[in-house]
Amino acid sequence: MKIKIFIGNLLLLVISSLSCSDFLEELNPNTITVDEFWKTESDFNKGLMATYNTLEMSYVMGGANATSGHVQDDITIPSPWGSGNIDLNNFQVSNINPLVTGKWQQLYRGIFRANQVLEQLDIANLSESFKIGISAETRFLRGLFYFWLASNFNGGNIPIFISVPKTEDEYYKPLSPKETVYNQIIEDLKFAQTHLPKTWDTKNMGRATWGAATGILGQMYLYEKKYEEAKNEFKTIINSDIYKLVPEISWNFDLEHEHNSESIFEVNFSDVVKKGEGTNHSTNRASQIAPQEAGGGRAIEPAYNFIELCKQDPIDPANPINKEQTYSQRALATICFKGDGQIFYQRPSSDFPFIVNQEAHIKKFQNWTWTGEPVEARSGINERVLRLADVYLMYAETIIKTTGDISEAIDYINRVRERSGVLKLDKKDYDVNKLMIHLMRVERPLELAYEGHMIRWQDIKRWGIGKELFEELSIIKYRSFSDWLRVATPEDLVDPTADIRTQFVESARNYNPEEDDYFPIPNQEIITNNKLSNQ
Repeated sequence: MKIKIFIGNLLLLVISSLSCSDFLEELNPNTITVDEFWKTESDFNKGLMATYNTLEMSYVMGGANATSGHVQDDITIPSPWGSGNIDLNNFQVSNINPLVTGKWQQLYRGIFRANQVLEQLDIANLSESFKIGISAETRFLRGLFYFWLASNFNGGNIPIFISVPKTEDEYYKPLSPKETVYNQIIEDLKFAQTHLPKTWDTKNMGRATWGAATGILGQMYLYEKKYEEAKNEFKTIINSDIYKLVPEISWNFDLEHEHNSESIFEVNFSDVVKKGEGTNHSTNRASQIAPQEAGGGRAIEPAYNFIELCKQDPIDPANPINKEQTYSQRALATICFKGDGQIFYQRPSSDFPFIVNQEAHIKKFQNWTWTGEPVEARSGINERVLRLADVYLMYAETIIKTTGDISEAIDYINRVRERSGVLKLDKKDYDVNKLMIHLMRVERPLELAYEGHMIRWQDIKRWGIGKELFEELSIIKYRSFSDWLRVATPEDLVDPTADIRTQFVESARNYNPEEDDYFPIPNQEIITNNKLSNQ
């Protein structure tokens, strides 16, 4: 059973109280005030659940983040009709782009909710053990929200709020330097790591654990190139024996295997609308990505180069997981290939017309086993934020960057490959540089495509390989036939009837790491707060 999330503007009275006009001074007897609410353990659990609810918001881990959030990477392209996504894909991002403004506002909303819980918890007359437990979960969430803000906005230089604003000066904060922001993140995550439980019972699945705090802390260290620190965090997860790879990679993306042994942290969704609640806790990711013929909007689709990468993922004929399929298990769990005979939304994939140059559909986190997406555009599939396979690959990277032990790094990479029936890497074929290139160009995109909080784009940024990737991809020419897609031959290029296609041309032309690796601070924030600027 998933934890219950309480939606609504929970006690956001502090904000409105600063500017009440005379005609609003009479108190509404039906309104719960701050002083009346924060009394019982139940009150604080509701406040905590409202903070968790931030994860469900569309630009955090809900539908929009799962679509728009990926179009800046090298394996995703937007549909021809999504102007905001096209701007992101072409690196013509303004400070009024919906993803920019929505992500900023929703993450800070979560921080406000966390600060409200922590501030009231500090003065509550409750047991210390209860207060520490609630504080650990809340600080995990606040640290996570700040991490996602710092890794996406203004080079990590953002305002810090660790209490509920009560005066105008407290609302309008200046930028804090990146180092200060990351120190706050570390402080929050380490507190959570110390005090969170290692597991929860069934009815509380989805609440943060020691593993979630440890994994996100390790990820943060990795993004900041603190490889030794990251390696230590990942190793403690691996050595804990709490987590295991599931037998089939597809179990990580469906309804039936949520909170499985591989999942370290995931966001709960449900397509069930509870009577009297007036809302639901679903995501519209599936309906946004599904093809029109299945009731979807096809907001994003796999790039041609990624389709080729999936086709080339080598199957190990000796691995019993492989039967008669053409492509690897992880490729089949990620996309539906045009004309490959897969059953997709209970129809052969050949039944889908793949209009406007589309050559594959995304399957991860999709209701593709159904006849089509529901008309309400609701999906209850949980978003997996972090899973063990990702930790294995990040740990392998830290080994490459610290000890250079190729043997140990490949052992962990091969655990991931073997689970999906992919041929293991042969250690004699790799040195440190070649293995790192393999991780960047092959292993991580194939295993983790369309997952997490924009994992592929974060990887490209931190490795500094975006410019070379987009320039390489922009000059590849593809030819499409009625049954498949392939890289064009010289003969195709001189054939006046050939259907020649390219991708990432505008991305290569426009991408500038110094300007495009981070979103700007939203224009509305700069207008209302004269202490802010994109510096």
